[in-house]
Amino acid sequence: LLCQPQFGCGDDEVVGAEALVRWHNPERGMVPPSEFIEAAEESGVIVEIGAWVLDEACRQAAEWKAYAPPGFTVHVNLSPRQLADANVVPLVRHTLARHGLAPERLGLEITEGALMDDPEVAARTLEQLSELGVQISVDDFGTGYSSLAYLQRFPVDTLKIDRFFVSRITEDPKTAGLVRGIV
Repeated sequence: LLCQPQFGCGDDEVVGAEALVRWHNPERGMVPPSEFIEAAEESGVIVEIGAWVLDEACRQAAEWKAYAPPGFTVHVNLSPRQLADANVVPLVRHTLARHGLAPERLGLEITEGALMDDPEVAARTLEQLSELGVQISVDDFGTGYSSLAYLQRFPVDTLKIDRFFVSRITEDPKTAGLVRGIV
């Protein structure tokens, strides 16, 4: 598990971290997520991997509590299969309790596609997770359905605009306008 720091806008203060799973294969070296996440998702093993990532991220965040700034949050990606898993809410509740981590110190990130796979199930699950007190983010926003009206159905705290748009805002006025509109 690698934790990528997240910084506040306009300053150098670390406000959180995103927990990212990486695979170091003894023969191939670092295998990029693009080469193993899809296979893990299709085989169903992503649920076990996701449970481990959640547990490890919460354990690490609990260790950081003593010196992390107020509001520091660790963010974990939930795959579409995890979001559809009936055990995800009890898993999150149990993991938070086991590590003594306040729910507001955990953010769960879901892609637009995961929301759209089964919107009714996603809405129910996200509502239950939100009621626990965890933060909900839509990751890679702008690459899929991107309906702001549709997002009203979900308890979303944050939209993470896809890197495709963010990387082009200084080069393309149309892209910059779209990002301003989303913000």
